[in-house]
Order: sequence, then C-alpha cells, then structure tokens
Amino acid sequence: MLHLDTGNTAFTLLCASLVMLMTPGLAFFYGGLVGRKNVLAIMMQSFVSMGWTTVLWWAFGFSLCFSGDQKSSTDFFGIIGNLNWAGLRGITLSTPSPNDTIPMIVFCAYQMMFAIITPALITGAFTNRITFKAYMLFLTAWLILVYFPFVHMIWGGGMLAQWGVKDFAGGIVVHNIAGMAALASILYVGKRKVADRGPHSIPLVALGTGLLWFGWYGFNAGSEFRVDATTAVAFINTDIAASFAAIAWLLVDWRVSKKPKFLGLLTGA
Repeated sequence: MLHLDTGNTAFTLLCASLVMLMTPGLAFFYGGLVGRKNVLAIMMQSFVSMGWTTVLWWAFGFSLCFSGDQKSSTDFFGIIGNLNWAGLRGITLSTPSPNDTIPMIVFCAYQMMFAIITPALITGAFTNRITFKAYMLFLTAWLILVYFPFVHMIWGGGMLAQWGVKDFAGGIVVHNIAGMAALASILYVGKRKVADRGPHSIPLVALGTGLLWFGWYGFNAGSEFRVDATTAVAFINTDIAASFAAIAWLLVDWRVSKKPKFLGLLTGA
C-alpha cells in the first residue's frame, strides 16, 4: 500500500533529474578527452543511450528488472524478472514502490536514469574503434543480457539479493559491471591504430566534470529514496570523496610532471 510522502517523492524526482544531467556531462567529459575527429561520435553514443535505453526501459526493461522475485518464485530462477509490467502496464499513480512513500512510477524514472548512464560509461573504452551500428547492437545486447539481469539479481529481489548482497548507489550494478564490460571491450577490439595525441579540449572536460560532480549528489543521496540521516551522509561523502580525489591527483600529477595540471584535477574529481 502506498503511503505517499510528497517530500520524499519530490526529492526523488529532483535526484532523478540530477542523474539525467550526468549523461550529457559524460558526453562532454569524454568529448574533451578524445581527439578532434572523434568528438561527435563519442558524444552521440552518450546521447543515443538517453533515447534508446528509455525506449527499452519502457518496453520491457523495468519489468525484467523489478517485476517478480525469487522468494515468491515469480521470476526466472532469480536471474531475471517477468513481463508483467511491460510497457509499464498495471503501474498506476497509487502503485507502491520498494520504498512505499514514493509511487512506483517515480521509482521507475529514477532507476531509468541509472540504466541510461551505465552503458554510456563504457564508451570511452572503444571510442573510434567501432561503428555506430555496432555500438547500437552492443548497447541493446548489453542492457538485455547483462544490465537488466544484474539489476534484478541485486535490486529486484533476485538471486544475489536472497544471498544478502547489498548495493547502495550502484557500486556493483553500475560501476563494477560497466568496468568489466569496458575491460572486455578493449580486449576484444584491441589497441588503437592511431596514436593518442591527448585531449583536444580541456574546457569540455571541465564542463563535463562539473555536470558529473553536480549530478553525483542525486546519484548517491537519491539512492536512499527518502530524506533522512543516510541521505545527508551520502551527500556530504560524495563531495568529500570527489574533493580529496581531485586534490590527490593534482598533487601526484604536479610531482610527476613538475607542474600542476588542470586535467589532473578534473580527472581525479
């Protein structure tokens, strides 16, 4: 039963909007780091994820992630959910979410933003080495075969959730599996044929860093789905972690190259 809390609902919608900003931020960040010829290609890969992932999420992604669970034997072997909510069928404004103070439709929107940015994180691994068609095939297959099952297994009451696995704000579901996918990708496509000449636009990297840093408050604090002490801790820890990382990278870069570099500060953050 839904016990609507308008404050928690508004907070979650705000955080979903912040997480949405992270994908354009990632496009700017990667776009500044690559060579001039590859800027539009890698930025398009991030932006197309916003559109195509949303379509898949609406069609069946959300349902595969969050409908059914292993405990009630309503999913498929604890690995993937069912299609009861395909096309968001049966979800109304009064349908409760796992946090019963916000509607399921709001929970769906927030989780969708995670689904959008996760495959976009991988694109930096194979920039300028695959075609757009190949990327679209990869994006579709990876979401269906990797991301959706992992979300269900950990956040959707699947196998790993029943084993006691906890994941606050996507340390496993987002960063771990995206990192493993990036590693697998570079092992498959091999080395770049053109030598890396360094980033072509530090201002673009700075813009992307700012958007990512700003969006990360919603990414981490919003994962509590309510406003409480944990939310506050997640918020301040996000800023502390980014700040320490930025300064640490700047100092190391300064020592190694004998001068402070703006790129080092941005990369660390």
